[in-house]
Amino acid sequence: MQKVRLFSLLLLSLLHAGIWAQEVQMLQQQKLSAWGIQPANYSGITHIEGDRYAIVSDKEPQDGFYIFRIVQDSLTGQVVNVEREGFYGNPNAVTGKYGSVRDCEGIAYCPQLGTIFISGEGDQKVLEYSMEGLPTGRGLDMPAHFALSNTLRNGGLEALTYDSVRQLFWTTTEFPLKSDRDDRFSYGQHVGGIHRLQSFDIDLKPREEYVYQYDRYQFRQSGRYYCHGISALCALPDGRLIVLERELNVPRGYLGAKTRMKLYLVKPEPHLSIKGNARETAPLQKTLLCSFDTRLSLFKTAYANYEAMCLGARLSDGKQTLLLLCDSQAGAGKGGKHLKDFIKVIVF
Repeated sequence: MQKVRLFSLLLLSLLHAGIWAQEVQMLQQQKLSAWGIQPANYSGITHIEGDRYAIVSDKEPQDGFYIFRIVQDSLTGQVVNVEREGFYGNPNAVTGKYGSVRDCEGIAYCPQLGTIFISGEGDQKVLEYSMEGLPTGRGLDMPAHFALSNTLRNGGLEALTYDSVRQLFWTTTEFPLKSDRDDRFSYGQHVGGIHRLQSFDIDLKPREEYVYQYDRYQFRQSGRYYCHGISALCALPDGRLIVLERELNVPRGYLGAKTRMKLYLVKPEPHLSIKGNARETAPLQKTLLCSFDTRLSLFKTAYANYEAMCLGARLSDGKQTLLLLCDSQAGAGKGGKHLKDFIKVIVF
């Protein structure tokens, strides 16, 4: 009897801490081309209302966003229809070789303000836009250590989300800041270290900051391109965050390219925030929600580099869905082999 009582207490403790494994269903990824959606460089998604979402593509000539309608089956969560309504962008955007020099990566809708916020890897800023895609002139007040000069190439502000319950924005960089590099987590040319999860209030001022430690590399770096970092964040109504760790490896011949996606749950609480030196601050405890791999083979183009994530519809049985979008580099490829834009649903 005593053992049963102790086990029950342990179970309740785990449930209260939010670290007990929960049932997760990962649905088969679907091609956006099935609904006639043209290829792009989708890197961020945020829910607006109903079945309407704002989606950012990081190589558009104007910094701005698309409005999509994504309809899900109320019983299974599977996507049954997708429509791309239009693009809303800044007519005065500064462009370069690959589109807007902002290199728009993450996106978050703030219902209290009725505006869109977009993070830029090219300028290390999170700027506010009207629903017509016009800059308002405001943005998050980024702490000095997030300056562009302290970021690694193509490793700046990637993820962005908004907690409408606590009225907090959350962002982080794809790779660790230069000042947070740690050789213990490095591999080849890839530089590891700690990540900083930074929050901001609705007045756009910085709030608490937390240390997040991503997993050590698991793939061997072998050729054309290797990447390991955080590609997306998603705020949950209970105050937790979902962190998407993305590792990918692309050989010189492309075939055999693979990605590994790991979705972790963390709960930032004020007493766990950075009070002084980040390296001396314990990282947030993280719990694996789910993980999955994708690959590029001779007979199947299932490779998907997921960079966008947000909450989707809540199902009729009360379960929550999560939507993920991949970046196909606008359908990159040769001959009859091209990367596909996929959407994936996770039910939890």
